[in-house]
Parts: sequence; structure tokens; C-alpha cells
Amino acid sequence: MTEQRPAAARLRSMLVTGTSAGPTSPMAAITPVRGATTIRVSDAADAEMVERIHRGPLASPLPYGVLSDYDRADETLELPAIELDNGVLRAVVLPSLGGRVWSLASLHDGKEDRPLVHQNSRLRWANFGLTNAWFAGGIEWNLGSTGHTTLSNQPMHAAVLDTALGPVVRLWEWERTRDLVLQVDLWLSGARLMASTRVHNPDPEPKPLYYWTNIAVPETPGTRVLVPASTAWRTDYAGVLERVPVPFPDAPDASDAPDAVDVSVARASRYAADYFYEVGDQEGRMVAAVEPDGRGIGQTSTAALRGRKLFLWGHGPGGRRWQEWLGSAGSRYLEIQAGVCPTQLEHDLLDGDDSSWTEAFLPLDLDPAVAAGDYPTAAAAARDAVHRAAPPEWLSRQHDVWLRDVADAAPAELVHTGSGWGRAELALRHAAGPEGTPFPEVADESLPLRRLVEDDDAGALVDISADHPTLPVVSDRWVTRLEAARARRGGWWVEYALGTARHVRGDLEGAHTAYEQSCELQPTAVALRGLALLSDDPSRRVELYRQALALAPDDRRLAVELLEALRGAGRHDEVVAAVQDLPDVVRSHGRTRMLLAQALAALGEDRAALDLLEDLEVPDLAEGDQTLSELWERLRPGEPVPAHLDFRMSLPPALG
Repeated sequence: MTEQRPAAARLRSMLVTGTSAGPTSPMAAITPVRGATTIRVSDAADAEMVERIHRGPLASPLPYGVLSDYDRADETLELPAIELDNGVLRAVVLPSLGGRVWSLASLHDGKEDRPLVHQNSRLRWANFGLTNAWFAGGIEWNLGSTGHTTLSNQPMHAAVLDTALGPVVRLWEWERTRDLVLQVDLWLSGARLMASTRVHNPDPEPKPLYYWTNIAVPETPGTRVLVPASTAWRTDYAGVLERVPVPFPDAPDASDAPDAVDVSVARASRYAADYFYEVGDQEGRMVAAVEPDGRGIGQTSTAALRGRKLFLWGHGPGGRRWQEWLGSAGSRYLEIQAGVCPTQLEHDLLDGDDSSWTEAFLPLDLDPAVAAGDYPTAAAAARDAVHRAAPPEWLSRQHDVWLRDVADAAPAELVHTGSGWGRAELALRHAAGPEGTPFPEVADESLPLRRLVEDDDAGALVDISADHPTLPVVSDRWVTRLEAARARRGGWWVEYALGTARHVRGDLEGAHTAYEQSCELQPTAVALRGLALLSDDPSRRVELYRQALALAPDDRRLAVELLEALRGAGRHDEVVAAVQDLPDVVRSHGRTRMLLAQALAALGEDRAALDLLEDLEVPDLAEGDQTLSELWERLRPGEPVPAHLDFRMSLPPALG
């Protein structure tokens, strides 16, 4: 490694191959984008864990919209970036994409010696996030609820501060599903990337707290994940959360058995799974990933981050396909993570106050023989190496210094701008922002709502365009303000937003009334679509979707919902006819073609369905979605699923 020098932060642009996440859909997601994959919790879970599991799941990603109109193009994108470099480590941060640490590398003679995190070769999107679009790689800060954060693809406010700790890159934004302020401060300390995080609750009421740091790590056949633990909670795509021994979860006390799978070697596992290690009250909790030569990365934190996790894809065909889908052929990664609760199914509780912690990410160099040895010895060696580089007491002192001298320091100048929603939410509360994280005025979709609460005249809402409607705000505070606006002058959007808020809360009658009142004032695709979702009559639902699509003929998500409504009503011939009437860009999309293939199969036109499957790519394919493999097995029973269609996250029962 080169000699350490004073850290420096600089703004730069970065060229990335890939595509953007696309526009936000104006169609409000009334339910979660994807259903829960875990449906049963083992009886071994204690009462406190069960209480945390039942606390806080999101009913909807609103007020965020769904991002699903991305493709798989290979364009050259220029992204803003902030680089931290001290001659020992170099970190590159993407403020326009959730503040993701895109790359972290150790240096030798000023050049990158080895990557510590997985840097994706392409910016590829898939339906893994709370708002659909998500990309793999780097270090991600997940606040909100179980799943990849709503902020994954959103711009963050960013500034560079001159502090006693050196240059600090500050990232912050208002997370709108929970109304919490996320602040992440990054700096370099020797061969350590430091991240001090604060979650601020601006309101007096307690709120569910979910937070996980997600670290993507390069994976080779011998990559090993080490945590000082003998048991873990495992979830896989069979839908069960269960306690298992580690590293041999399915053959305890059978390390010598020829078929015993050591899940600390991620690629040894056949199928994808999460392992949440039971680390209890260990001082300086940590997780590490190392190669057979002993080199790798370690993470440790102060006490507030209690959980540690491994996610692995395994070596099955579905895992291999997902790896290629999210990056490129031959590119593989695993994830090591740290969070506030023991598992990602749980939510803690944050009172009207702050929660904060500090993490250290650092290179490791273990003795190869020890790294490859028995699991308890290797895990202990990794722990000792991490603690030598970042002793728990030293880390606590660093956190205290940050909290005392840096956390509240006001940034002199923004180097990147996030959304205007923090300013609007503070105006709604007649409050000032948290110290250190000012929310500027931003001319985005938040502006009409901010004007509403800053001005007694509700006319600004009337001006919201039906062609580009602002997504509804649905929190209790906004509902109260919208009801006041409705009493005075209202408008189609006010009625629509109140209908959506009632819909999300399960007040279906109230939602129906508000949607109808909105349509009486001005028929819009979004309100007609709300009525379609509420209809129990399949024919009426289809007719409402057709009316909505007539007002927004290029809306791909609306077209997909119409096709799904027709398919759900068993009207497969109408699916085929409706696809032919769609605009070219919608008709040619992979999801439209998948729905067409399903309809053709249902009509007995197997050859036509198989022709579609031959080169089918569905860009917004969801984690755990087995539609393609199930369709193939229906059309060609007994034949192996082609690799390009096999996204199965777990094994068929016959192979399990």
C-alpha cells in the first residue's frame, strides 16, 4: 500500500455503462410492490422477536412511486460522484443514487490494488426494491421497511465538510414512508472507511425503525464469510424463518459428511438464502468476507447495529442467472450486512428522538491457513483482525467525537441536491430542520404541496396537471391538511389524493366516493384506475381500465394492469387482441410479451407461446418471480428449463 496522506474529497463525474431507472409511474401503488417471501416464523422465535416482526410492515410504498420503466440498454451514463482518497483507500460515492458507495478499494502506489466491494460492471435494474427498481453493488444505506430502501434510486442532498476528522462527505434526505431524516457522514481514517449514521424522528410519536447497511462483496468459488456465531436465523424462498446451526445448517455435527454444505463458503450452497447470525450482545459485532489467500473486507460498528447477515445466491442455475442479470456474465457477488434488529423481518421502535451509530469498513489480511480452517477458529481470527484495526473502544470514541463535533455542523455549501420534500414536510409541521441537515427549496413535484401549507390559498393544488399528476401524499398530517383544502375549494387532485389515502387504509367505501367525486370534477386515468382496483365485478374492472387507458394510452403500467385484469377474468382471447392495440413501445416490452405468452398458452397456442419464450427478456422481473420457469414447465413438462428463463430462487421439491 502507498503511504497514507491527508484525506481529500473531490467532485467528479463518472462514466457508467447501463441505463437509468426511468420515470416514476403516476399510478399509485396501493399495496406493496412485492409480497412478503417469509410467511411462517419458527416457534423458536421469542416473544420480543415476534412483536418486532409484527410491527411496522409497510402497506404501500406511497408517497413514493413505482419505477419499472427501465430497460436493459447499454448506454454510457455520466453520473455525479464524490471521491474520498487518502493514499490508502479510495471510495467513490454516488449522490444521485441514494448515496451508494459505488466502489471502495485499497491502493498501492496511488493505483487501486484490490476492490473491497463489488463494483458492478453495468448499471442494471430489477424489481428488488420497495419501489421496484434496484441495482446491485457497493455499499447501500437501507432505511424504511423490510427490503431495499425507497431511496436506492433517489438523489440525496450532499455536502463536503471540513472537520477535525478530515473531509466528511455528508448525505441526507427525508425518507417519506416513515417521515424520518437519514444522515450518513463518510470519512477516511487510515485504512478504514468510516460511516456515521443518524436517523432523526422529527415527530413526537414513536415510529417503526428499520435500517440495514448492505455491502456487496466480490464472490469467487472460495469466498468465505466469517461471523463469531454458532447459530443463525435462516430465510429462503420456501417462506420460513427458522433457527439453524452454522456453518452446517442442514447437517449439524456432520462437518466430515461428504454432503454437508458449509454455508460460510457462499458458493457451496445450492440455493439462495439469508442467514441472520445470532451475535447477541457481543462487543464490537462484526462480519467479514475473505478469499482463500486470507484477503478481504471486514465491517464492525458501535452497539446500535445489532444484526449481522449473509445473503448468498448459491450455485444453482437460478442464482447464476440472477448474477448475470444484475451485472454481466462471470460477475458474481454476495452480500454481508449489518442492521438495527437481529433479522430483516423486524422493526425496532424510534421515539421522538435520534438513533445513531458508527461503522468501519476495512481491508483484512488473514493467514490463509487460518482463514481456510475450522469455522470457529477462522471466525475468531477474523474478529481479532477487525478489532485490531478498529477496536470497539476506539470506535465508540470516534462515534462520540463525531456526535459532539461533527454531526450538527452546518454544511457551508451543497454539492448535490436531493428532493424538495424535506422542505415541504417541515413546512407542514411549522418546524425547522434538524441541525446539520438543511432542506433547501427545490423546484420539483413537492412545490405545489409546500405552497399549500405555506399559503392559505389552496389554488396551487388546482394547477396540478392531470397529464403529469403528483403522487398522493397519504400520511395523517397530509390527510388533515387536504381535508381542510377540500372544505374550502378542493379540486380533482384533492379528491383523488384523499381517495388514495383511504384506499391504503382499507376504507374502500370512502375511497370509492372520493375517486368518483374526483372523476366528476375531471376524469383522469389515475382516479379511474383507482375505481378499477376497487371493483369486485371483473367486467366493470376491465371497462374502467379501458377508460383509464384511453386517457393515458402510453402508460405501460396501466396497460399491464388491464392485461392482468383480462387474464384474471379468463378472457385470454381479449388479452391477445388488447396487446395488438397497444403502442409499439408498450407492446414490445418484455412484460407485455410475457403476458401474451401466458394468454396464448391458456388458449392452447403452445407453439406461439414457445416462440415468444425463445428470446424473452422481462426487464422488471421480480426477485422470487418464477413465472417464466412455470410457463416453460407447463408447455414442455419434463424438459429442463432453459438457462435464460431460470430465475428460481429455490429448488423444485424433487431437487431440494
